[in-house]
Amino acid sequence: MKTHKNQGSHRLLPALVALMFGGQAWAYDPYYSNNPTAWYNEVAEDEYFNPSLTPGWQLNETCGDTGYFSVVSYNIFHNVPFVYDFGDEMEQSLGKVTKCADVVLYQEAWDYDDIIQDGPKQNMASRGFNMLTPSGYYCDDTWGGIENDCSGLMMFYKSGTTLVKELTLQPFTDVNGADVHKEKGVWGAIFAKAGKYYYVFDTHFTYGNKGHLEGDAASDASRISNMKQSLAYIRNQVNANQAGYPPSLVLFGGDFNSDFTSASSYSRGYQLLVQAAAQTYFYEPYAYSMMNAVLGGYETPGFQSNWMGGAVDTGPNGMATGAKADYDTVLVGKPGAFGECAPIEIAYSGWAPAWKTTAGERRWPFYTHSDHYGRWIRVKPGC
Repeated sequence: MKTHKNQGSHRLLPALVALMFGGQAWAYDPYYSNNPTAWYNEVAEDEYFNPSLTPGWQLNETCGDTGYFSVVSYNIFHNVPFVYDFGDEMEQSLGKVTKCADVVLYQEAWDYDDIIQDGPKQNMASRGFNMLTPSGYYCDDTWGGIENDCSGLMMFYKSGTTLVKELTLQPFTDVNGADVHKEKGVWGAIFAKAGKYYYVFDTHFTYGNKGHLEGDAASDASRISNMKQSLAYIRNQVNANQAGYPPSLVLFGGDFNSDFTSASSYSRGYQLLVQAAAQTYFYEPYAYSMMNAVLGGYETPGFQSNWMGGAVDTGPNGMATGAKADYDTVLVGKPGAFGECAPIEIAYSGWAPAWKTTAGERRWPFYTHSDHYGRWIRVKPGC
């Protein structure tokens, strides 16, 4: 556990005195408001993530539950090795957004040994979540090669949402660039809630040499192949199980390395669907906007998270500079495409940790999730 640092300790003295005498716990100091790294260096880890001490720390929204099915998808990007007490970061960046999520999807969860021992397993279990990993794909490489031959995929599902059947991981056959040594693939499970069945799939497509369908031929070809193989896998799994478990909804989430946005009818993500002949099977964010989806409190009308850079990420990951960002997405199966019914209400939101200054500027906290943004979706089936 990180201990208090000595530098700038005079700034903490009024707060400590106030705590001793039952006064105000912390006056939001303008200096620390603009210097989250200095605040990190000053206090203990649990204090850094304590919103009662740092009112600028932005928590994520909650969601309603009755009659709905909700999924959170987030690429944690090696955060377990970087965050040795992951429970604190889970509490502040994932705590509220997972509060009533039925299923939480992760990608790049490669160091399973740390995940099990240090969180988020324990943290999620305290909220009533159960952990699910692809059978036989447990990532615990004692030699440090945590990405080797491993999907990095995992799920949590909450009590009250029943795991009906775990499906077998399908590794992708076309992966290139930096991803060749990883077990990229698609994986899923069938869940039951309130008498309805939900098919939920998790994936992480190839990044390769250049991400986000930006014109690198080999990398783009890999992602198109990943989408084609995922579609075939999802169709086969639904066909094989729908007699016993008729789907109310099919949801496909993850990091597709191809940006989806509701601001454009032909985003890179949608181009990926078209090139894989998958656009007739899935709704995507632009379609959600046309269906009067309810926007989350931290989402702009374009379904992009409410911050696209402007400050350097100075934390351990150190990657979020300028307008660079990596968005998870959750796609909803179209009515009848997989034998399911139509969604009659959709709510959608992007989120990420946020340190807000006293002037309202958003900065990356020191313990950052790098350039990744999560997604939350809540859908009400019409059957």
